[in-house]
Amino acid sequence: MCGIAGILCYDPSRSPDRDLIEAMNRAMLHRGPDDGGIYLDGPVALGNRRLSIIDLAAGHQPVDNEDGTIWITYNGETYNYADLREELLAKGHRFKTSGDTEVIVHLYEEMGERCVERLRGMFAFALWDKRRARLLLARDRLGIKPLYYYRGGEFLAFASEIRALLALPTIQPRLNRRALHDYLSFQYTVAPQTMFEGVQKLEPGHLLVANGAETRQERYWRLDYSRKLPLSEEACIEEFHDRFVAVTRSHLVGEVPLGVMLSGGLDSTAVAAVVSELVGQVKTFSVAFADDGEGYDERRYARLAARHFATDHHEIAMTRQDFVRGLRDYIWSMEEPMADPSSVPLYAVSRLASDHVTIVLSGEGSDELLGGYSSASDFRGVARARWFRKIPAPVRRGLLEPLNAGLLRSSRIRRHLDLADRPLSHYLQLVPTYMGGNVFSEEGKRQLYGPRMREDGWPRSEAVAVDAYRQAASFEFVDQLLSVYTTQWLPDDLLLKADKMTMAHSLELRVPFLDHTFVEFAASLPVRLKIRMNGRRNLITKYALRRAFQGKIPREIIERPKRGFPVPLQRLLREDLRSMARDLLGSRLVRESGLFDPQQVQALLQLSEGAGIREYLQLWRLLVFCIWLDLFKVTP
Repeated sequence: MCGIAGILCYDPSRSPDRDLIEAMNRAMLHRGPDDGGIYLDGPVALGNRRLSIIDLAAGHQPVDNEDGTIWITYNGETYNYADLREELLAKGHRFKTSGDTEVIVHLYEEMGERCVERLRGMFAFALWDKRRARLLLARDRLGIKPLYYYRGGEFLAFASEIRALLALPTIQPRLNRRALHDYLSFQYTVAPQTMFEGVQKLEPGHLLVANGAETRQERYWRLDYSRKLPLSEEACIEEFHDRFVAVTRSHLVGEVPLGVMLSGGLDSTAVAAVVSELVGQVKTFSVAFADDGEGYDERRYARLAARHFATDHHEIAMTRQDFVRGLRDYIWSMEEPMADPSSVPLYAVSRLASDHVTIVLSGEGSDELLGGYSSASDFRGVARARWFRKIPAPVRRGLLEPLNAGLLRSSRIRRHLDLADRPLSHYLQLVPTYMGGNVFSEEGKRQLYGPRMREDGWPRSEAVAVDAYRQAASFEFVDQLLSVYTTQWLPDDLLLKADKMTMAHSLELRVPFLDHTFVEFAASLPVRLKIRMNGRRNLITKYALRRAFQGKIPREIIERPKRGFPVPLQRLLREDLRSMARDLLGSRLVRESGLFDPQQVQALLQLSEGAGIREYLQLWRLLVFCIWLDLFKVTP
């Protein structure tokens, strides 16, 4: 695992300043404390900070081919590198190292840009082809590893972290106001945007190719839910188990100690079960709030799993004051505002794990693959839409539409009447479901905005989700939901915070559920093996996973309903964060930014104990943003 950085001057007669690439490297020291390297050649500079995992002695980067015409700086792990290396040796390629990075160089010699199609793993890399004067940037299919870039008037710069780009004096921290508009709806910034004007994310499963000032992007992978396995239920469950064991085994490669993040939930316990079976006793790590009652302390489930698999278990008990003390460190490490309160405990447990291991595995991704977020209410809306479609068109148009327009004035009835004239597969385009929603309405945002935000007239943020559902319209209802969760929420929230929180402590996180071959297999499962009705009002989520590990992990964990990491956010905002919120949101910085209406901000600060969770989440999103604005000295 590493941090990568680089600069490409558009003018081939110009060369990047060595001091600049060194500054970019220094900004990412935490991503690679073991080694650093730089390559300069004509218009290009490549930088690398290395966290040594494989080939500890000889894995220095950047790495080149036999004649020095192709160079790479690489972040990630390629789990099938050994097989690829054997293929390339058989074709006559000569290797100087035994790690995975050099494999990509020689694979590029064979396949060009299409080399990414052969890689299994998590990665972000930059490859310089000296003969063609071409720079290739690539990011893994699911977005496990981040990659940012900036296109200036005279150069292209890229890095694993935004702070490395900000090390360049020509890139100033200016606010991307459109990203703020969408952040208030989603709680994160949606790719390719970042909260910094001009800085963009390379999206998952994409390449960027630059020849001088000319660039093009290409999507090389898209998840297809339309092809379903023609197997019996029992055969699917057996295949599920065997494939998950195989991908987890592949994720154990390395020459350093490893462990498992163990929350006590189904996903992390399944990972711990397989790792324990494959390697024997493994170190496990968990975190919880200790002073807010059992509702916020789920360590008993983690302890149950740890005892069951005889792990070497370590845990940390957070207090609300620990949360307050860690909040600014979390936002600094995150680099952008992300209003996901579970990130602060993740930051703390990552620090704990880094004292014992260099690699941790987690259960990230299972919910997005197998419907872990679904509830019966998702299906009730579709059922109502089917009912409306059964009403004869003359009755809908001649009776119900006028009745609703003149008397009822129900937006829900209006949506169902509109949908009745369209294919049922368009339901989620009219009623888009997305994580982080239902906090700020568009009208609520307009009321909150100050003059600087009001002048822009942004479109509705949910249009991003609607467009994603439009692209997934050919899939079944459940698979449409999973497709959007996998392409938006997963890379832009879960995986980004997981990377930043772990790498802040020089800890490599691996996610076996998100091996792309397993992801493709999960997409091919019939919907009934992901979500199954259990009576009229209840669902069994992640059905295949529960069946595959029945009898292998404790029943109490198998039967646990899905629950996100519990954070006492309302109490934190009422008590422990109250003075911080009042001082910062009422500060001159926020008042003079012109971003928010001071009266609306003050109204949020006056929340009473009886206020609803929505109002507290609004205050939380605003607080996280304003801390970020202050920390990074961003120009509004």
